[in-house]
Amino acid sequence: MKVKNWFKRFFAGMGIGVGAAIPGVSGAAIAVIFKVYEDIIAAVNSFRKRFGYAIKVLIPILLGIIIAVIPCIFLFSFAFEHFLFLLISLFAGFLIGSFPGVTDEIKNVKPNKKQIIIIIIGAIFVIGLGLLSVFFGDTLNLQGLFDEMPWWLYLVLIPVGALAAVALTVPGLSGSLILLIIGFYRPLIDHAKEWSSALIHGDASHIGPLLGMIGCFAVGCIIGVVLVSKIMTVLLKKWHDSTFFGIIGFILGSIFVLFFNYETINYYKYWLGWDLPEHAVINPYLTWWVEILIGVVLIGLSAFGSYMLVKAQRKHQIEKEENHD
Repeated sequence: MKVKNWFKRFFAGMGIGVGAAIPGVSGAAIAVIFKVYEDIIAAVNSFRKRFGYAIKVLIPILLGIIIAVIPCIFLFSFAFEHFLFLLISLFAGFLIGSFPGVTDEIKNVKPNKKQIIIIIIGAIFVIGLGLLSVFFGDTLNLQGLFDEMPWWLYLVLIPVGALAAVALTVPGLSGSLILLIIGFYRPLIDHAKEWSSALIHGDASHIGPLLGMIGCFAVGCIIGVVLVSKIMTVLLKKWHDSTFFGIIGFILGSIFVLFFNYETINYYKYWLGWDLPEHAVINPYLTWWVEILIGVVLIGLSAFGSYMLVKAQRKHQIEKEENHD
């Protein structure tokens, strides 16, 4: 059973890592879907008091995240240029199909007016973030700055990492979308890919900037996760149901934002033949109607597959409760 739990957390970590890398998808929402979110929050908050327990919970999840994020840097950089609509369709279907698993947390609670308002506010907030990325994305081109990598940029990456971790720790908020809005998403992804590729091919000239960039961003993420985990612990203890209604609103908003953020709008502009920003690198391999058609099929397939996983998880939980009785 312990081995089974380890692999469950490991694969959950992989899902969190993949989801966190895509603007509009919340890594924390993936954690809720995989039923490990509250375990993560508890482990982070008990790190000093119950060190062994925290390590047992966090190590497989962190390993899964790292193993998933590294290939995602290369895969998503390629997909964002050539198959963006297919990628977001796949994850939209996953979120839609897994949504009943999130609502299971409050399945016996009838929402009151206040909780309905919380859902609406949560959805509007996330949609607003997506719209901000559309309106201000062109004005925040940091690619040239990352090419030079001045010393003060490393310090800036610490609060940027903390900000991304806030979204990563709150289900329904996308850390990568936050990075997209403030202009750091593509520079981080593109330079991590470029410098890692150079290192693999024997060019170590950028190893310092690569390690500095990743290290400072990681420090910020750790700070953000610790702080927000403490806040979420209080919310889940005192206002568990209302907190989950807020999470539901965030997730609903993120499904919309998946299709309407700065990167996707540029992709649609390319389909329409409109002018693109100089730094936009888009070259779809498929015609627009073929990609939309395949995307719709992917939404259906991934939604069905993820819902089957939710049903299997429900069945397992019922059997587990019956065995305890």
